[in-house]
Amino acid sequence: MLREVFYQSENIKLNYVEGPDNGPAFLLLPAFDNRWQSYSSIIPSLAKETHLYALDTRGRGRSDHTPGKYALKCCLEDAIGFIEEVIGEPCHVFGHSLGGWIGLWLAASRPDLVSSLIVGDSSLDVSAFIESEGNIEGREFNKRLMDWAGKPVEELEEIFTIRYPDRPIEYVEMRAMTFSHVDPVVYRDWVDGRLDLFFDGYDSEKILGSVKCPVLVLRAEDGLIGWEEVLWARELNQGLFVKELDGFDHWLGIQDGREQVVIKEIMSFLYSF
Repeated sequence: MLREVFYQSENIKLNYVEGPDNGPAFLLLPAFDNRWQSYSSIIPSLAKETHLYALDTRGRGRSDHTPGKYALKCCLEDAIGFIEEVIGEPCHVFGHSLGGWIGLWLAASRPDLVSSLIVGDSSLDVSAFIESEGNIEGREFNKRLMDWAGKPVEELEEIFTIRYPDRPIEYVEMRAMTFSHVDPVVYRDWVDGRLDLFFDGYDSEKILGSVKCPVLVLRAEDGLIGWEEVLWARELNQGLFVKELDGFDHWLGIQDGREQVVIKEIMSFLYSF
């Protein structure tokens, strides 16, 4: 049985879901504009084997909106406070996309809080990512996302029915609900080409070189991580284990009915130590 509750820190209220205590503490950190529900397909299996927590990042889901305070370091501070005050012990972490960046920074800066880390197709070389995403095409893409964010669910369902004609209605409804709960301001730095502000303080070389816990990187064949990037990261941290998911895109199959592949990789990694 899952319970959805709030964590209230001194500065912010964050929404999260918690499963029964069936094993080691395991924290799920969603992708950039997703809610904890983006993991709905994998949560039941993981909750049977772990003490599962899944957190809505600030500005998403039912967590507080904090305009002007959406930099990655703010998300890092939230994760640190959540683990210290709610989980109360070192935990295993799975972060997809944005969640992977939070997880890497967390493992590097607070190794006492992270038992192991699974990075779900998050770019490892953030400097290169900033350069590639800061172009006109990337900014226009994020402008479209910003326009969707916060709209009424019914309006978004109409938009996504057209955008995803081959997807089942359940997927359309899920995406509509997700975007209706996003503060449009979370995209501001991405639309304005100011990703250096969003990633302020994040040093990929230093972070990758500092992580000491076991790390599994799930690399989608059609995702954000190139093989040259993998080789570069392995030079900084030879303990990185990289698993390529052939035939998968950035979403790792979690939302298209192929979630068993990711579940298998996660559980095999957790059972390896």
